[in-house]
Amino acid sequence: MKFKILTVLALILPITLVAQTPFERLGQKAMMNGDFNSAATFFEQAVKQDHGNMNALYLLGYAYYHSSNYKKSIESFDKLVAYKPSEAIAYYYRGKAKMLLSGQIKDYKNPEKEELLLGAIKDFSSGIELTPSDMKFYQNRGLAYQEYSVFKSQKVNEIYNKNAAISAANSSITDLKKVLAENAARKDIVSQIEKSKQLLINIKN
Repeated sequence: MKFKILTVLALILPITLVAQTPFERLGQKAMMNGDFNSAATFFEQAVKQDHGNMNALYLLGYAYYHSSNYKKSIESFDKLVAYKPSEAIAYYYRGKAKMLLSGQIKDYKNPEKEELLLGAIKDFSSGIELTPSDMKFYQNRGLAYQEYSVFKSQKVNEIYNKNAAISAANSSITDLKKVLAENAARKDIVSQIEKSKQLLINIKN
């Protein structure tokens, strides 16, 4: 298990896997043991010692994300992006965290729900601008557009917007088709495209 987590970390950490402070070393050890809550506590201390420590900020956001503390994950990646706007992976996890946090909001009239969905779309779009060949950004933006289409198709006062729902569904299909064009064996993507197409039909009827 430790080897698997270490391998994953080596692939995704954008700055460095080698900790520069004792708190970072303790945090990475906790992460390799799958204890993301403890890891977040250690990385918080590392950031307190050096607010501009981008490695610690990334690790903090990543640990919060995997401990399902999406608000704090977003806050950490906000700070990282402020220091380094070209860090594509920060937009990826911030967008994912916004999507998951939006899904936890069941009240469609809560303005934060739409704000998070639009924020996720914007983050994935920023990732595409930085790394236009990275399909995970298109896939996740496609899913974000799909969720936004569902949101705007709700027959709720101040929420329902047929044109916006149609536009989002079409954008979802476009993004997902791009992913499928790269790998035609992705049955999960085929399923999501069909879901967006059915959503489009339902909105138009």
